[in-house]
Amino acid sequence: MSASTEPQPPQRDRAQAQASWSREPEGDSTLESNWLITLRRERYRSRRSGIAHDFYVVHLADAVNVIALTPENRLILVEQFRAGSATESLEPPGGLLDPGEDPIQAGARELLEETGYAGDPPIVLGTVWACPSLLTSRITTILIRNARKVAEPNCDEGEELRLHLVPSREVPALIRNGKIGHALAIQGLLWWLVSELPGTPLQQPEVYQAKDRQLGLRTVMGIVAVFALAFGLMRTLGETGTLLILPVLLLVPAYVLVVRFVDPMPKTVLTRSMARLGRRSLIRALATLAVTQVLWISVALIARLLNLV
Repeated sequence: MSASTEPQPPQRDRAQAQASWSREPEGDSTLESNWLITLRRERYRSRRSGIAHDFYVVHLADAVNVIALTPENRLILVEQFRAGSATESLEPPGGLLDPGEDPIQAGARELLEETGYAGDPPIVLGTVWACPSLLTSRITTILIRNARKVAEPNCDEGEELRLHLVPSREVPALIRNGKIGHALAIQGLLWWLVSELPGTPLQQPEVYQAKDRQLGLRTVMGIVAVFALAFGLMRTLGETGTLLILPVLLLVPAYVLVVRFVDPMPKTVLTRSMARLGRRSLIRALATLAVTQVLWISVALIARLLNLV
């Protein structure tokens, strides 16, 4: 393909307009082209020094990386042979995009084809250049929650994939010990891990953040039932019996309130390590006792105002 007709990704055209080196298409040439890549020598000139230089660029389709989590919060990974490293690679599902394809649709398709799983509507975590020094390709990382198996995998010829369902808490260790060694896979996984932390620039949309801080209808009804039972016991047992039983009874709604609203640490993979588990449990216990005391005093005051004891 000649330089004049060589297709350019739109995002590459926009970046070039602001770049410190300008393109000189008359110096371009195609060195190799096949179904997967086009290797080109492209000439650029520095806007600052005026020096011209040839660069070697591989035109490769954009790609998508899928962070898929089951309802049990297990991460779906695939293990497959990679010719570049000549070894097996443990990584999230993903693949190349067709020209003009939406990475959200492509990611859901790749997940289904490689693993047989499908889940909630995808959320885009972000897009990065795969290797800006050599490749025109960009990779988009998407998040799919509540992934469940709905079909058998339908892999392409030459793909031999082994499915792994990994507890999400083990992902940082897999990265640290090198079990997951694909750089682009790691950046996508780290993007997901950081996006779980509230208050960060990468925080996920509120549709998922809000769930951990809301009381469901059944939870509210349960708390109301506990308070109704408490007032009933106060009438039946009197003040002495109430002093013995009521604090124990109020531990349940107190714990629910602490977990939902006063929890000292966000419930994320990065903050769920064993080293912090004991300290977090202690803080939860102390907070629950404190909230129980507040509830007990409140119920006692209400009961006195209503002449229940």
